[in-house]
Amino acid sequence: MLDSTLSDNSSCLIFMPARNCELFAAEAIRSVSRQTMDDVFILYVDDASEDQTGEIAQHYLKELFPGRHAYIRNDTRIGKSHNIWKHLRPRADEAEFIGILDADDQLADMTILDKLAQRYGAGKDVVWTNYFMDNGHRGMNAALDPELSPRKQRWSTSHFFSFRAALLKNIPESYYKDQEGNWFQGACDVALALPILDQTRNYEFIPTPAYRYTSSNHLSLHNSTPKVNAITSKIQLQNSNQVFAKPPLPLFTNAKVEESVSMHPPDTTATHSAAPLSTNIWSEKAAQLLIARHPTLLNAQAICGADHLSALQLWSISELLQSASGECLFIGAPDTALILTALAKDTPKIHLTCLVEEKEDAPHLQARLALLGLSEQTKVISGPHAKVEMNQQSCSFPACTELEGLSPLSLIVVDGRASENEEIYTAIALPAVSEHLAERSFHFCALTGEVSTAQKVATSLGQLTVGLEFCTGALGGTGLVCFPANQE
Repeated sequence: MLDSTLSDNSSCLIFMPARNCELFAAEAIRSVSRQTMDDVFILYVDDASEDQTGEIAQHYLKELFPGRHAYIRNDTRIGKSHNIWKHLRPRADEAEFIGILDADDQLADMTILDKLAQRYGAGKDVVWTNYFMDNGHRGMNAALDPELSPRKQRWSTSHFFSFRAALLKNIPESYYKDQEGNWFQGACDVALALPILDQTRNYEFIPTPAYRYTSSNHLSLHNSTPKVNAITSKIQLQNSNQVFAKPPLPLFTNAKVEESVSMHPPDTTATHSAAPLSTNIWSEKAAQLLIARHPTLLNAQAICGADHLSALQLWSISELLQSASGECLFIGAPDTALILTALAKDTPKIHLTCLVEEKEDAPHLQARLALLGLSEQTKVISGPHAKVEMNQQSCSFPACTELEGLSPLSLIVVDGRASENEEIYTAIALPAVSEHLAERSFHFCALTGEVSTAQKVATSLGQLTVGLEFCTGALGGTGLVCFPANQE
């Protein structure tokens, strides 16, 4: 069904996909009406809502956007990607640029459309902003490196995303569909943005949090579909991986910046490398600060060997412990567990649990803890080791069945350096403990012998999940730290 009150071409077309959002529909439309820019047309697509979304939307569209809107209702639900192809794409010639506003969200900056129009008037091809959630958390959008394909960088262009309308026509239908030829039902924003970004390097990020994202809508995809873990849902994970796996589109011939794009399969892992700080002056300063903050550490180092972890590695872990609260978990060698216990002793906000393999590891650690008088500081759990496989490789890893009953984990530290396969041991740890993670705020830290190993682990984890930030070299110039992109 179509209720269309078309006007002449507009500078800006706002695409508003809607599905069962009656509680938010009115305010979403009002937020566009408050914009200082008048030359705006709304394309509102009601994807077979089962509540009063359509009636509310039509009322406010007619009242606030007479002659400047089109209302479409699907008889059956088809999903956002199909709606983009079926309803938005045919209107790409009717505007200079297009902005995507989900019908349960809002524009939070009254001047943002004017700001976008200025950028497009100056020749930009894609412009996006930052966002914030209705729970107060700020988004993690950021600028892209124009020297790299967007498919080789982290996902940081979600809301408020806009683009020159002409770019939409160049996206093949197959880019909105999965490997089986079905329309994407999850990761639809990614499915639209990546092929748009493929076509140009002439884009700009506006850091203003101009978009209010309604994370509390229980009918949103991220709230209403089964979770793989605390990070993402199954459908979002599967669809996002398939979106990133598609080859990049060629650069648009009319784009302002001409640049060749590699057609090799994209790297879906978002990584940021921290420059290693290994000079003596920094190591000496870190050692001084560590002893002042953690006097027990010297005794623990004397037992384990002073070179077990560098001063910069220990300082990095100490800083993460300072920002953590509640339950923390270590997995790996007893020597490292002992060092972490010494750090945790002087960090009262946390409680440390160490998971080690059975046989000699648990009693070996218990004896050393007793020698240092730290038996009461740490809970030691031994899990029978089992063979685990990833990417056709295997290693021995302690079973996590004994972790039941733990409070949500705010910090996980893994040391796989003594394993027969360090890379697999480290990469398997995050999915192994995923059901115990704090839902929106945690840090996963991996001690590795080389930065190259950390980079491989980041790549493996990036293929398993979405929504994580990765920083290699963040533990004293080596290792890996990752955390949710929307970290609280």
